[in-house]
Amino acid sequence: MEMLRMDEFIKIVDPDLDYISHEITGDTIVIRVASNKEEAVCRYCGSTSTKKHSVYERSFQDLPIMDLKTRIISYNRKMFCPNPECNHTTFAETFRLVKQKAKKAIGFRKK
Repeated sequence: MEMLRMDEFIKIVDPDLDYISHEITGDTIVIRVASNKEEAVCRYCGSTSTKKHSVYERSFQDLPIMDLKTRIISYNRKMFCPNPECNHTTFAETFRLVKQKAKKAIGFRKK
């Protein structure tokens, strides 16, 4: 059986993420990913935005890979909401891999 490359693995986990890099430190693998989406939907009003406010680093735990603890660091975008009727001027993009403000990936919590 052929081994998956890390970028292929990330695409299976969440097609909206791009693989940046990974490193193994002790008993932990740290995987860095970033959004490849051109737009994001405001979770407060449903408006679509392409205007980036800023980028921040988010870290969360995922299921082990080959007996290594797995920490994923994602570079998330904070976006401006274009809807003047929305109660929020900015919002953070979301991914199916991890829920808003969660510290563990969705798959990890199902175990």
